[in-house]
Amino acid sequence: MPSISPTRFDHIPIFPAGGKDELLVHAIIETPARQRHKYAFVPDLGAFKLMTTLAEGLAWPYDYGFIPRTLAEDGDPLDILFLADQSTFPGCLVEARVIGIVHLKKNGDENDRILACAKKVKGIAQTTDAFDKIGDVPEENIRGLCRFLVEYSVEQGNEIDFKGVDGPKKAMAAIHETAERFKEKRS
Repeated sequence: MPSISPTRFDHIPIFPAGGKDELLVHAIIETPARQRHKYAFVPDLGAFKLMTTLAEGLAWPYDYGFIPRTLAEDGDPLDILFLADQSTFPGCLVEARVIGIVHLKKNGDENDRILACAKKVKGIAQTTDAFDKIGDVPEENIRGLCRFLVEYSVEQGNEIDFKGVDGPKKAMAAIHETAERFKEKRS
């Protein structure tokens, strides 16, 4: 059997040109918003795998994916939730505008989620343009998102603890920390 040619997601830089100053990061979407399926990228196969399906009536509230060239405490890339007016698709590379972080502990490991919005586009109005920090997102949206993350993880058999939310400064610190961990593992 020929060897599988995996994608080169681990070669995509964390920050797009100018991203560090604008709080922009690259993200790879695994699971699009508003659907029941949960996908995950399997690096060894270079493909997206259907991992599970949510119960009837439930759907992912936002696009969900990861930031390339990061390594979280749980051994996976740092997770990101991408708020946008339209959902994307598995494997979509987006420039995400970081607005905060949701702190979670899953099975004893830090398992934070970066919260980001679609990049602002001159001349195009998007509902997320008004969000510069997590506090700008309606509180009921954040509560619903956090409840979804906790309940979804518990349904998957995980022990999960919600530890709070923070703004873009703490989110960027987590991105830099996980980028260093990625570099150390690669050296």
